[in-house]
Amino acid sequence: MKIWIISSWSETLSLFKFLTKYNHDYVVYYDFFHWPYGDKTFEQSLTCVQSWIDYLTKQKVDAIILPPIYELYIMQNALVHEGGEFKIQKKKILPLFTKYVHDYCFAHSLVGKIGLMWDFADVEVAEKLFQTIEKTYTLSPTQQYIKKFHFPFAYRTKELPLWKYYLNGLSYSNILVNKIIKFDLRYFKDAMVDTLIPLNYGYFYYQTTIAKFLNFKKIRFHTLEKIETIFEWLIADGWITETNYSVTVAYTWHPEFLKREKRLLWLLQKWKNVEITWTKIS
Repeated sequence: MKIWIISSWSETLSLFKFLTKYNHDYVVYYDFFHWPYGDKTFEQSLTCVQSWIDYLTKQKVDAIILPPIYELYIMQNALVHEGGEFKIQKKKILPLFTKYVHDYCFAHSLVGKIGLMWDFADVEVAEKLFQTIEKTYTLSPTQQYIKKFHFPFAYRTKELPLWKYYLNGLSYSNILVNKIIKFDLRYFKDAMVDTLIPLNYGYFYYQTTIAKFLNFKKIRFHTLEKIETIFEWLIADGWITETNYSVTVAYTWHPEFLKREKRLLWLLQKWKNVEITWTKIS
């Protein structure tokens, strides 16, 4: 099955930590010409994402993986002019992040205080999107039993614009980077949130540092393994079927920044067992 992954840099490619386990024809739409989506206004980046969803739909791709905030928005809003076309698009978009929020982050919240790690573009729409998801969520018996449980959920937010830039020049295990990450995360400890939700797949590159810094008994951070569980569920439910593993990178400007990330490229190549096909899209 052909799965297209829309990414403005290497953020969505963190999913390959588990995608390499499954045999699909992966095509990465590497929109470096408009990178990073998070630093633009939401409307600007959404226009880029939507134009390529329209393009991919016409190419009859089987499934599309989007950056989290755009997945949430498009799953909740009809963006194309023809209503029937949007229904087709919606079926093609894998609801990885939507189910991650609903089935794990909301379902395992302890007191209903949610922390959101976001970028500039997310600020405009994120809380409204989460409030919409709340309307489809029913508290578990345990949550209903907790007297001080906040519902609707109470949100605490922090903008983390620099984290993505560390990945371009520094390792995500760099000591200095880890110290900065821990410093930023102190905000959520002070705010006494019980669940931390990243609105960018790129944040999962730092998941080891994040998980170790947080006390899981008080603040829960559901790692990339939960996204993989959802992906496995989609396979079992018949959304996608396995074929042969291959990776194509379709880029809009140049792929040099991506080619510098040797460890990431080796991951995409299944440790040099598969050649990546590079294609420029004008």
